Amino acid sequence: MKITIPSTGETLTSLISETLGRAPFLIFYDSSTGEYDSIENPGFQIQDGSGLKASEIIVKKNADVLLTREIGRKSYSVLMKEHIKIQMLNSSGTVKSAINKYLKKQEK
Repeated sequence: MKITIPSTGETLTSLISETLGRAPFLIFYDSSTGEYDSIENPGFQIQDGSGLKASEIIVKKNADVLLTREIGRKSYSVLMKEHIKIQMLNSSGTVKSAINKYLKKQEK
């Protein structure tokens, strides 16, 4: 399973970004290998459509799940149309902690 999280930094120890579109980075974590990739979010610097830019990358990278604290309507529609599961996070923390919590819930 490929999990995506908007992040303030490039590593698993980085904090989760409060928003999807304005996140400086998107982290893609592969739960089967434990490997991850960090991509600079092109939407970080633009005024309008920042969430859509992030969503395009998520779709292109074949993510299965997005863990996020916030998502706009347009981004939500794009990701749902592509059958990408969206899991809303209700707390901050590191990317790694959010991934671990999500994976533990999936085991149950």
